[in-house]
Amino acid sequence: MPQLVHGGPGRAGGGEELGGIRSVFHFMQRTALQGMRDLITAVAGKWMPGAARNTDGPHPFRKSLAKLEIGDTIVTDSRVVALEDIEHFAKFTGDTFYVHMDEAAAARNPFFEGCVAHGYLIVSFAAGLFVEPNEGPVLANYGVDNLCFMTPVYAGNALQVQLTCKQIVERESEDYGEVRWDCTVTRDGGEVVAQYDVLTMVAKTWPRD
Repeated sequence: MPQLVHGGPGRAGGGEELGGIRSVFHFMQRTALQGMRDLITAVAGKWMPGAARNTDGPHPFRKSLAKLEIGDTIVTDSRVVALEDIEHFAKFTGDTFYVHMDEAAAARNPFFEGCVAHGYLIVSFAAGLFVEPNEGPVLANYGVDNLCFMTPVYAGNALQVQLTCKQIVERESEDYGEVRWDCTVTRDGGEVVAQYDVLTMVAKTWPRD
């Protein structure tokens, strides 16, 4: 019945169908692991914040799944956000919300001190900082998860990104797998302004056969 929480036939319930993975959860229990972050990372196969990072070697985007390891990290150079960047992004995208365009009105907002950069401008600049542009094992970006903007960014702030290989899921029937990257964007080398997971498809070997 469509009006019930589990939805109707097919995937009409938006992931809540009792014919899908949700029904499996009825037979499972949730377990909490406690221990050193590196140990939990090794046991869970998923990088935990605070665990060791590896910043040596080539850019992680140059590594195929055969060479990429959980914890591989790039710490980028910084990029200063200019007022012209904010204004151009607003006009180019059509997002002219007042906190990006009107200094006095933005200052009256309880969350801001003046005109702030768009959240999606921050995400775009972050991608420009961490992406390795040449053809390589990273085949596609298919989304982001858990995106959260935490601290405002103003003209004059310098953005920097720390991108870490968080989880690797191979697809047995394909010549590529899924890689989840932990992305942390900071301003002026300190406060975190954005936190999210970047989702990519990565070739198992490179060059590909």
